[in-house]
Amino acid sequence: MLRLLVSNRFEELLESLLVELASEDLAPFAAPSVIVPSTAVRRRIELACADREGVCANLGFSFLAQWLWQCLGRLVDVAEQSPFSAAVLVWRVFEILGDRRFTDAQPRLASYLRGADEVMRLELAQRSAQLLEHYVTYRPQWLERWASGQGAGIPGLTVTQRADEDWQAALWRRLTAELGVPRRHPAVDFFARVEQLGDDALVRAGLPPSASVFCLPTLPPLHLELLRGLARCMEIRFYLL
Repeated sequence: MLRLLVSNRFEELLESLLVELASEDLAPFAAPSVIVPSTAVRRRIELACADREGVCANLGFSFLAQWLWQCLGRLVDVAEQSPFSAAVLVWRVFEILGDRRFTDAQPRLASYLRGADEVMRLELAQRSAQLLEHYVTYRPQWLERWASGQGAGIPGLTVTQRADEDWQAALWRRLTAELGVPRRHPAVDFFARVEQLGDDALVRAGLPPSASVFCLPTLPPLHLELLRGLARCMEIRFYLL
């Protein structure tokens, strides 16, 4: 079940969250799931909880992508940490950008790296890893087309922009081959699994009974669809500012 709590005052949403957390009927050592947009918001909740209850302990704070990946792992076979996170990808991308056989096949990329030192290559690797992480979340359809050797189908690209798409597509295919991961997002298998299993089976899969999604400024469509799927067997509360 999805529940929406809306307010234009942060303090009111925070108070509602604390009341809900205090009233949850969980197992003694179960930590309520609280999904936050930043460490600053997490700290604000911890301090408010300590002021209200005298202590703040055993709250399961997570960022949304991290929490969803953990839930995916309850239903489909995935790595403990997402291989698509920028922190994981950056050094592998850095190594690929140093492979002359790869870069020479991409003239646009090769022309930049020809005059780049190691620091510039690392900066490009960091930006590329962050972009790919965003593509996984916001543009999975691009990645599926790239994986099959097609263009993303973006209208109106200039010649330079098309060349940039070409080397990013080649980089994605190289990464998926090296990582040995499916070329489609595990969410596809998750949705299929949800349809196969009944609601009772989803509950028995070990998913948490509820989660509070607190004051996220944005919500990617893929993440929203995953939350809707999870809401079949758990209560998900959105605190919207």
